[in-house]
Amino acid sequence: MPAHPDRSTPSDPDGDEVLRLHWSGPVGAAKVLGTMLRKLREERRLRLADVAPRIRASVSKLSRMERGENTPSKRDVNDLIAIYGVGPDVRAYVDVLLERVIAGPFAAEYADITPGWFRRMIGLEVESARIQYWEGGVVPGPLQTSAYARRMIRAGLPRAPEEEIERRVSQRMDRTRLLDDAERTVVALLDESVLYRNSGGPQVMIGQLEHLKELGRRPNVNVAILPFTADLTPPAGAFTHLAFEYGGPSDVVYVEGPGIGATYLSKDPDVERYADLLNTLLFHVADYEVGLALIDKAIGIHHDRMRDPGQ
Repeated sequence: MPAHPDRSTPSDPDGDEVLRLHWSGPVGAAKVLGTMLRKLREERRLRLADVAPRIRASVSKLSRMERGENTPSKRDVNDLIAIYGVGPDVRAYVDVLLERVIAGPFAAEYADITPGWFRRMIGLEVESARIQYWEGGVVPGPLQTSAYARRMIRAGLPRAPEEEIERRVSQRMDRTRLLDDAERTVVALLDESVLYRNSGGPQVMIGQLEHLKELGRRPNVNVAILPFTADLTPPAGAFTHLAFEYGGPSDVVYVEGPGIGATYLSKDPDVERYADLLNTLLFHVADYEVGLALIDKAIGIHHDRMRDPGQ
């Protein structure tokens, strides 16, 4: 069906008012972009079922994209714009919105607190189809509660002013939107010791562990615990394996360094080595029900600490 000519609607580049009213951050930009994509589709009298297969997506994924409930990939949005046949002005406006949505946690207001080596990681997370985290010390950032994140950030930056701490907490909470996209699989492999660390005090830990239980009920999130009883010496450092949709970038492994900085591995032998390590860890983790029991046990210990701080 031929594309309609661009019209003066809130989905057109004349919608500066839309930006002023709704673009309070990446979430607001996602809502504006989603509304724009929906109106462009409806103007061309196309159904979700007509468009979704053409961008290799399910109807539900496209619907969530139009509602601004997930972070779309550049590839998907560019494909949609090509399908709708929009003019250069609308395309430029879409590019601005998309940049804002994907920039998210390292957008302009966070630029001064986001080192360059970490910006790449955040961008890769947004574009990924599957993320696997291994952590032996703390809960991975996108799975943290705000109270837990605040404690972690303050411990790492004891001299930072309160305003900076809160901005960093907001940035980390922005990353939690990764978990809202049902098309993205997130696996968090945690050493059992993470459950017992008294990070921020018992109340903070109880809230964090309850949050992990809630996340583990989502069909796209797997919170797996490597128990103390596993016949395996866990890796000393944290790392993340990121995989992408077919036709996208090659897999990448992000390895945190002991100091400031990180290493990105993309060569096949390196990636395969970490993939094998993840498979070994997954073989030894507790099954779902046992993992829940381990979390509940840790919650009970933190409750005991609240009653008797001397424990």
